[in-house]
Amino acid sequence: MSLYLISKDHKLRSSINRQLKLGCVTITNLNHLDNVTATLNKDADAILLIDEKFSQNGLRSTLRMLLQAEVPGKKIILTNEPFTVHTEGFVWDGTYGFLSRTASVEQLIDCVVQSSGIQAIRNHLTESQIRRHDTQHEAQDLAMKLVGKSSAIRTVRTIITRVAPLFSCVHIEGETGTGKEVVAQLIRERSGTPDPFVEINCAAIPQSLADTHLFGSERGAYTDAKEATPGYISRAHEGILFLDELEDLHTSIQSKLLRLLETHRYRRVGSMIQRVSKFRLITASNIPLHQLIEQKKLRQDLYYRLNKIIISIPPLRERKEDIPLLISHFLTKIGETRLPDDETLSRMINYSWPGNVRELYHELERLSVFAPHEAQALSFKEILTDSVLNL
Repeated sequence: MSLYLISKDHKLRSSINRQLKLGCVTITNLNHLDNVTATLNKDADAILLIDEKFSQNGLRSTLRMLLQAEVPGKKIILTNEPFTVHTEGFVWDGTYGFLSRTASVEQLIDCVVQSSGIQAIRNHLTESQIRRHDTQHEAQDLAMKLVGKSSAIRTVRTIITRVAPLFSCVHIEGETGTGKEVVAQLIRERSGTPDPFVEINCAAIPQSLADTHLFGSERGAYTDAKEATPGYISRAHEGILFLDELEDLHTSIQSKLLRLLETHRYRRVGSMIQRVSKFRLITASNIPLHQLIEQKKLRQDLYYRLNKIIISIPPLRERKEDIPLLISHFLTKIGETRLPDDETLSRMINYSWPGNVRELYHELERLSVFAPHEAQALSFKEILTDSVLNL
């Protein structure tokens, strides 16, 4: 990538060249501009920083000059025009960018990234500048995938960022439908741990087959065992094992799981050979760990192993300020452009949502399907089928 600064202002040129590791090709007069135009035609990745004061007659004259010269490349105008400067300091309309002349170097980097992508400039930034961008990008990505502005959800996002690079066990707790699987997937994405990601719903495994499903079996281990099966533990080697609905994992299997976590060794059903599986364990439950101990659904020794890093996801009824954001997010996901009318939105915010985020999503799907297509807004009044919000 080549960065060109078109400006006659010596202080501005010195400031930008000093703060950016890559520096700029400076163009200070019309002859320079004419000379580099041919070069720019061959440079598909060229980015032009254009000082509005390049022409004495201001911004419009500068833009007219660039159009007449047919200067190629992506263009970012450095301007003092108030109508082009938003609170973020940068506006991009797909063709021209507008950045305040007094913007910081961080804002300048952000606008170049927004117009051309981080790869266009990454090799030319300092380590601290790259680190700032990556941290900012991760935070924005998390906010898009774990939607909400409540302090509780912001805390969950912070914990995910901190624990993801670690190899420690993580336990996620929250009511049904709060998004525990989403949190597990986000930890996986940010952990840097390669595949596999093996997900097991403990409630879906019959107690009599739990050993076989988890640890695998040898041929002839039981009547129908016509061939050896590896089991989930083997498949999770060097990856992540996610045990959802931990409260339904039988205590006899919990003791074997604890031994595996301590030694990384296990045996298939019907085998005397010890095998090795090293993986990161993420668990989730609808009931807090301490209550599982009280209900005798969790071994105490396994509790101490899991009770290190706990991410608690609050129910939707305790973070109602997140509901409008979730509605907008889910409607976009569904492909619905209409929004709920005021009465419907009020009822959705005030409803208790016992099924949490999952229930909200299904209600929006129902609303989108059954609301009349000619309606300007989504309203439960016009839905013929029963809805929890109509009760």
